[in-house]
Amino acid sequence: MNNPLDNQTAYWDGVANTKTFTHPLHAALFKRLVPREAKVIDIGCGYGRTCNTLYDLGYRHLLGLDISRKMVARGRTVYPHLALDALTPDAWSAHAESVDAVILFAVLTCIPTNNGQTALMDNIAAILKPGGIVYISDYWLQADDRNRERYRAFEEKYGIYGVFELPEGAVVRHHDRAWMEELLSRFDTVVLEDVEVTTMNGHHSLGFQYVGRNVRG
Repeated sequence: MNNPLDNQTAYWDGVANTKTFTHPLHAALFKRLVPREAKVIDIGCGYGRTCNTLYDLGYRHLLGLDISRKMVARGRTVYPHLALDALTPDAWSAHAESVDAVILFAVLTCIPTNNGQTALMDNIAAILKPGGIVYISDYWLQADDRNRERYRAFEEKYGIYGVFELPEGAVVRHHDRAWMEELLSRFDTVVLEDVEVTTMNGHHSLGFQYVGRNVRG
């Protein structure tokens, strides 16, 4: 991900101690698909909230990785029992074909370009074992006037309807279904469902949760 839009580390470091993330984990579904002895990596773990939910469910082979070292530092303070670390390019090769499940909660929204999202999914497919699970929670395009206005306002600048700037400086993305189908076509879909989620700035939004199985083998 060479485009700076896809790696806004300075922004995330700057809000590391103030933002709260809320995407819900479907515990019953996850437990059905992923045994407790599985190796699970949370990519874009932030301060470790979802990792800690999994820890409370009995998972112990957990690793949270994030581009923001200040998010990781917050998580290590709040959840000292978790293994949290910076996401570096070396992390992908270190875990090649060894991971049973990858969590990706509100991460695609932080990677505005098609190329950046495709590169991330390439890396995820490469670290998953054949048959491994990827669990994604993210945002659809919204239908309300406020969101449609900002989609239109930034479409010419960024070249994608759904990419927009937040007032505090981040560039984020909401997704159309055709692009998600294309991006995730390498996986076998297990679940795709709409969910209501709350953004980090407190807005109620239509999101989706996707579970796919890595078919490479």
